[in-house]
Amino acid sequence: MKFNRKIAVVAGVAASAALVFGGVAQAYTLDPATGTGFVGKGEVQTPFGWNNAKLQANAAGVSFTYDATDSYAAVCTWITGEGTKGEKTHNVEHATSTSVASVVAYDVRVKTQITGFMLKGFGATTTTGEVPVVGGACPGNSGTDGTWTSVTQTGSTGGLYARHDVLGLTALLVPTVPAVV
Repeated sequence: MKFNRKIAVVAGVAASAALVFGGVAQAYTLDPATGTGFVGKGEVQTPFGWNNAKLQANAAGVSFTYDATDSYAAVCTWITGEGTKGEKTHNVEHATSTSVASVVAYDVRVKTQITGFMLKGFGATTTTGEVPVVGGACPGNSGTDGTWTSVTQTGSTGGLYARHDVLGLTALLVPTVPAVV
């Protein structure tokens, strides 16, 4: 009898560890070309700390954006007032935030039970910063403005975010894989 209990305890611990360390399947899809897809209710509930009742009450205020920040190492070259060449590398970031239209999705059998959010496509994009262009003007002291002579993308981060502006909540749902070019 003791032996059987030990097996049951070990099996239970192993199953629990598999859930904890193996993770839970994510319930979202996102087409990065169109901004269409689906975000399951748990993908919003978990980071916001909501139970079903809170999700039901707050779902209409949830919005989505796809945010990305690209990083660049840009070399600015100029000629000083004495005629010597100056050169400095700048770390430049370019951020974009694109709205993603969405509607609340319901269980067809129970119209008031939310199952998630249907993503209906990309909307307006706002940007912060400019991507440097080789040959373009770079900042400098008056009379010694230079040009960008080298621009290398060094990284990119971002992903799909859920937001509830009234409650001041933001959560990263679908991260992009950071890339170094």
